[in-house]
Amino acid sequence: MSRTPRSTLAAVLVIAPLSSACSMFFMTRPPKAEGPVERGHCTRSAAAPIIDGVLALNALALAAGVYGPSRDDFDSDETFDNYRWGSGIHAGGLAVSAVHGFKWSGECRRRTTQSEQAIRDHLRVLAAQQLGDGREHP
Repeated sequence: MSRTPRSTLAAVLVIAPLSSACSMFFMTRPPKAEGPVERGHCTRSAAAPIIDGVLALNALALAAGVYGPSRDDFDSDETFDNYRWGSGIHAGGLAVSAVHGFKWSGECRRRTTQSEQAIRDHLRVLAAQQLGDGREHP
């Protein structure tokens, strides 16, 4: 296996994250501070990380040679190896995006649930206070 030229590796490292990392580019992560978050202030959906995960598996399969072009389809072994390296790096970028996306959407769902629970608890307290006030002052 030949060594990948640095320029090819650098180009792939720049292009890979930009090629489809849905989670990294299209999700709104929850604020870094702890505590409840209002609905709409972060992305609850796991659709983007699921897409990233499927695309990462596809790129990994291409890199492993499970399907796709064979060595005979390339002009040289070096070109084929560069293709596989590029597919592997692309898979890695997509996998990182998927992991972050799943983490962010899970955190968003957890914290928006906290916010909704806090609102329900506050309304219960207000209702109890009003009921209590109504009984004491007929």
